[in-house]
Amino acid sequence: MFWKRVKELPRTLTFRVGVWYASIFLISAVLLLWLVYFLLGAAINRKDRDMIEARLREYVSVYQHGGIPTLRDWTGRVNKARAQRMFFVRVAKSDGTVELVVMPEDWSEHDLDMLGDGTRVLPKGWTRIVRDPEMDLTVASTILQDGTIFQVGRSSESRSILLAKFRQVFLVIIVPVIVLGLSGGIILTNRMMRPVRNVIAAAMAIISTGRMDVRVPVRAADDELRDLAVLFNRMLECNEELFRALRDSLDNVAHDLRTPLARLRATLEDALQDQKKQETVQEYIGQALEETDRVQTIIDTLMEVARAEAGLMKLRIAQTDICALIKDAVELYAHVAEDKNVSVATQFSNGCSAAVDAVRMRQVFANLLDNAIRHTLSAGQVSISASPRDGEIEVKVRDTGVGINETELPRIWERLYRGDKSRSEHGLGLGLNLVKAIVEAHRGRVEVSSVPCTGSEFRVYLPFSKAVT
Repeated sequence: MFWKRVKELPRTLTFRVGVWYASIFLISAVLLLWLVYFLLGAAINRKDRDMIEARLREYVSVYQHGGIPTLRDWTGRVNKARAQRMFFVRVAKSDGTVELVVMPEDWSEHDLDMLGDGTRVLPKGWTRIVRDPEMDLTVASTILQDGTIFQVGRSSESRSILLAKFRQVFLVIIVPVIVLGLSGGIILTNRMMRPVRNVIAAAMAIISTGRMDVRVPVRAADDELRDLAVLFNRMLECNEELFRALRDSLDNVAHDLRTPLARLRATLEDALQDQKKQETVQEYIGQALEETDRVQTIIDTLMEVARAEAGLMKLRIAQTDICALIKDAVELYAHVAEDKNVSVATQFSNGCSAAVDAVRMRQVFANLLDNAIRHTLSAGQVSISASPRDGEIEVKVRDTGVGINETELPRIWERLYRGDKSRSEHGLGLGLNLVKAIVEAHRGRVEVSSVPCTGSEFRVYLPFSKAVT
């Protein structure tokens, strides 16, 4: 198991990002150290030249005040005090005759030959003699007013030693830098990828167990990965709700279809067994057709809701008097209300005209009226009104029925949902869902408020439009 994980490590994003981080870290460290090395070498070289120029001015001053003997005595004392850092000194006449030469121990006659006799020295200039890749000689030259040529120089041995130590330190620290960069990159990447691994773990748990209540832990940091976890959890909640609704819908469909299908089968079996008159057979066929129509109604309503929610419902939009549609629905359910001893009152205002599909909108009002009458007890009241309000047409359907429990209010618009109070009553559980789908297809909205044992009020809001003149 361990070796399998080791083999799979190079293909993981954590490892690849860690290697990239370590590479960038290493390259940056090398570039930085190289820059420091370059600047250090330049600073040492500049310091050496400053020292040489200072020594040149000092020796010229001594020469001008005391001549060659005083200069020889002075250079001897200086070089004796600085045995490890002796300066080269040469004084020559304009014709090349050398009057004084002070040669440090690390200089040779060959170096002197490479320097020349000084007759071609510029009034003020520098000469650099490269002895090997690690060592060079730097000489400053000047010509006095009497033509005397002065040259002072020193080797770069001390500078080479210091830079060599720096290179050694560089080689020593580069290994820890590589280890630090790689480990740091892997640790940081591993920490950064933890929310992504949590998402993967949640997805795998859902796939393997089928549980939709799995959630991704949300980190405290307010960043994009936290937003990813929050959005993923919201998606899971939506999926859980959809699966729950789908499961409930299938249960309800099975419940609603089982009864008419069972009746249909029983009717057909009775027809086969009953050898009586033709009228009896026709009665059985009529009952079978009624149950078939009921199944067909459930399927057609489901298809209509699906088309409306998908935005595929075909609407024949025309300027329509909303009050007239409500009156048609009231007339349609007048006998139903009378049989149940429920009074239906209407109240209309002028200017209730909107661009709607008259057939679909009449179906909306009929469903709301049917729902109100069915859930209102005998001697109860149902009122329906329409009036313009804030750029919309508001239609209210109010009843004095059993009301709706607060916990069920958000679910009454769901497909095939029926509350416990209506489970035993006739109905498909599709009426309110179809109402909401049709109203929203007209770019309207529907709301509800209810008090248990007191009644409910459904409100439909449609975009207001003036009547065509």
